[in-house]
Amino acid sequence: MSSNTPNLNLLKVNPVTDGNDTFNIDTMLNDNWDKIDTTVGNKVDKVSGKQLSTNDYTAADKTKLAGIATGANNYTHPTGDGNQHVPATGTSNSGKVLKAGATAGSSSWGNVNGSEVVEDATHRFATDTEKTTWNAKETTTGSQTKADAAVLPINNRLNTESLTSINLVAGQQILNATKNARLQGLKVQGRTLIDLLGGAGSGESLTGWTQGGGAAEISTTQKRSGNSSFKFVATAGNKYLHKDYDYPIDSSKQYILGAWVFLESFTAGYISYGLRQKGTMTVVAESTVMDTSKIGSWQFVHAKVPLGSVFPTSGFRLLFGPATAAANMTVYIDEVRLYAVSAADYAAIGTTITGEAIDRLLPYVPPGINGVDGLWVRRYGKNLLPDRSQFVMRNNVTAINWTGPGTFELTSTAANAFATALVDVLPNTVYTLSVDADPNINIAVYNATGTTALATYAAIARTFNSGSNTQVQMYYRNTAAGTTRYNNVQFEIGSTATTFQPREDSLIAFGGVELHANPNDGSEPDILREVNGRYEVTKLWREITLSGLQDWTVLSTHTGYKRLRALGIAPTLSDSSISALVKFDGKVLTQTFSDVPSSAAADVYRTSASGNTTVTVSSTDSGWGDSYTPTPDEIKAYFNGWRMYNGASGVATNPYNGTAGQTKGWVEILSAGNPVGVLPTTIPSGWTPYQLLYRLATPTTETVQEDGALSLLEGDNFIEVGSGYISREPARPKKNALSDVYYIGLNDAGNGGDSNLKKRASEIKQVFKNGLPDFWNIDKLADGTCYAWTDNYDTAATYSVSYIKLDKSPVPSVSGAYAATEKMQIHDLTDAVTEISSTVSVLAAKKAEKDAGPWITPSAVLSGFTAFDLAYRVNKGFIEFRGYVYYNITDVPAGTKIFNLPTQFRPVRITRMLTSSWTSKVDPTSSAVSVGVNGDITTEVNAKQNIIFDGLRFPLD
Repeated sequence: MSSNTPNLNLLKVNPVTDGNDTFNIDTMLNDNWDKIDTTVGNKVDKVSGKQLSTNDYTAADKTKLAGIATGANNYTHPTGDGNQHVPATGTSNSGKVLKAGATAGSSSWGNVNGSEVVEDATHRFATDTEKTTWNAKETTTGSQTKADAAVLPINNRLNTESLTSINLVAGQQILNATKNARLQGLKVQGRTLIDLLGGAGSGESLTGWTQGGGAAEISTTQKRSGNSSFKFVATAGNKYLHKDYDYPIDSSKQYILGAWVFLESFTAGYISYGLRQKGTMTVVAESTVMDTSKIGSWQFVHAKVPLGSVFPTSGFRLLFGPATAAANMTVYIDEVRLYAVSAADYAAIGTTITGEAIDRLLPYVPPGINGVDGLWVRRYGKNLLPDRSQFVMRNNVTAINWTGPGTFELTSTAANAFATALVDVLPNTVYTLSVDADPNINIAVYNATGTTALATYAAIARTFNSGSNTQVQMYYRNTAAGTTRYNNVQFEIGSTATTFQPREDSLIAFGGVELHANPNDGSEPDILREVNGRYEVTKLWREITLSGLQDWTVLSTHTGYKRLRALGIAPTLSDSSISALVKFDGKVLTQTFSDVPSSAAADVYRTSASGNTTVTVSSTDSGWGDSYTPTPDEIKAYFNGWRMYNGASGVATNPYNGTAGQTKGWVEILSAGNPVGVLPTTIPSGWTPYQLLYRLATPTTETVQEDGALSLLEGDNFIEVGSGYISREPARPKKNALSDVYYIGLNDAGNGGDSNLKKRASEIKQVFKNGLPDFWNIDKLADGTCYAWTDNYDTAATYSVSYIKLDKSPVPSVSGAYAATEKMQIHDLTDAVTEISSTVSVLAAKKAEKDAGPWITPSAVLSGFTAFDLAYRVNKGFIEFRGYVYYNITDVPAGTKIFNLPTQFRPVRITRMLTSSWTSKVDPTSSAVSVGVNGDITTEVNAKQNIIFDGLRFPLD
């Protein structure tokens, strides 16, 4: 078999196997010779003495070798500068760098210092200080920890519901809030104050007072409230007033005697002020007043009557006035009051509660029983500028015209004319009064009496510290006669005059809600609180008046008095439960816990578990002689303010005994005047009935309605807590006969009529016209009574007014809270929206009920019909009917006209109403009436004699 050689691939045959075969000459010979010839032709011949390399020698290699210079292998290292060898290294030079020497060609190993390196913007060396700073920088882990710590409060605020609790005291204060929020969760406890002096300390009259040295008088020059005060001008001392009371001080109670004193001038001596034993000068409790630093301003003084004080059973004596022979002073005294207080209040007064804070805790209240009546809490706006009723024209000012919020014009007849405004301030607080720049105006601030400048006249802004003052007087003065404009007036806390903002107060109030407590020690109070967005009162006490409304009977007649009883008017917890009863003159009656005995004397009372109330009444008060038994109606007349007397005598103090020759007559108890000979059924003006306060057998809880809502601003909030709010009292505007002006809250009997409110107003909050706010001007009388007036009165409208009464009531502390976190704010906001939606739904339903107009009787029925209670009205967009009609003839033919509707009650298209008719109520049949666009109501089909209209209605559109 043939094969091929490995290198030249020549063809071979095997002689053994192929020896007998024929072969092709080209294949076996010629082709092989050609391969050999070609291979030999490419072979390099070997030269003797030389060897051939096994490597390939290419043309490229030849070209490369041809480029080597002659003698290139004879290299000598240069010795010139920059061409020497690198110095030896060695271990001693490890880590060093090669540094050029000063001699040409020299170099050596060395270290590099910072001064040898040239820095640039991206290559700098760090100092040790910088490295220390960098080393102190937070690590990644530390940064994360701090970041987590920083975010934690935010997370807490966003994820946690939290409240900040607050406690507001009576009167004015500053509350710093961390954020804008609604004041919520209000809680208030009741208090009861009864002035044991019966209002004699009002400074309005000397009746009932005894003068020592003839020194006292009534003066309107200085007064704390009302129209006047007691005035003493003392040059020789021992000038005083005293009043005796015929009932004793209870030695088991603690009392506080308080008053306001104004020192007009003072040289030496002191004011004696306190309680003494009746009929003697033995001092039981006394205070001396001689704070000469407060000359020219009112100061509050008090005396403490300790537990166990000894008074005779005949009563006690109140005495005050200049009481030293060296005295030389003019002094005014006003608002004298005496209250029983709790042990806690007694201990705090004079220690933690001092000065005017005592007056806020124990304000001067009218005679009678006074609870926390009409609580209100107000957050004043940033601008504390008082309302226009506080501004008074003085010194050549003829008019003050308000042209907008915080902007008014003074019209005057001369330069340096001015107006003033009295405003309450917090002591030791910085305030700023500012106004837009004007070269014609000046502003200043003085103390309340205008005797001491706190900030003298200047333009634009005045900053001052209130010091010890609780009131300041603002002065607005011009520099030329004519009309001067004061634009954007702002009064604010702080030393910086900020951008003007109109005054915007936030108020929550509870008109008509009176909260009481035990009148002896303040225990067991009524409680007002917010529960699930609604306010409710838990009542433990109830106050009622004893008047002609009760059914009185005479139990028995005794020398000088009678025992009277009314049944079931005051159920109490037990026969020994605490109560209080005050007469019309403010005298506190003595309570007995057993049946009033025949020897008890006048002005004793008892309430029992059965609800019966027994009272003893003196003949002096009632005018009933010992031998006369009054009728029930005559007893009612007494409790309504009338005293009986012998009309035949003509002397109002002569009692009526029913004997021959006597005639019945009555006079007003308070005035002893206006005699009448017929049993009176009216109540005299100014009459204050007996008042009874008693403990309920079982507490009651009732929902009350608040007015408004209180919001807090982030930062300082000027807040006041007060009482006496009266909500939407119906008003009786009266027109002044000399002008077109109508008044509310003013007795202008000589020129128009009595528009007085039930109580005198110290501040009118809002006048409402048909239930909506209406704009009225507000002014104030000299005695502090506020009234409203307008020359835009609508005689067809109904008016009401919300106001704060002038007579004071106890003012409690108020607790509450506001949202401290954002999540709580959102929660509160959600609750508030829900509450508002619910309230709106309720109000809408009530409004819809009230939207139903009055029932109107048709002016005439036609065609011989007789109407029975037939009427129509508008209700929720429908005309609806009631009653039925009777056809006097026979059954009613179709098309018979029944009556006609006025224009405003007619449909826009003919309307059909299905009804029924009958003849004898046992045969009703279906009927129908139609209402035309002309208002005619006619029978649409034949009907029987009686056609019913009850329940029929049609839409107006």
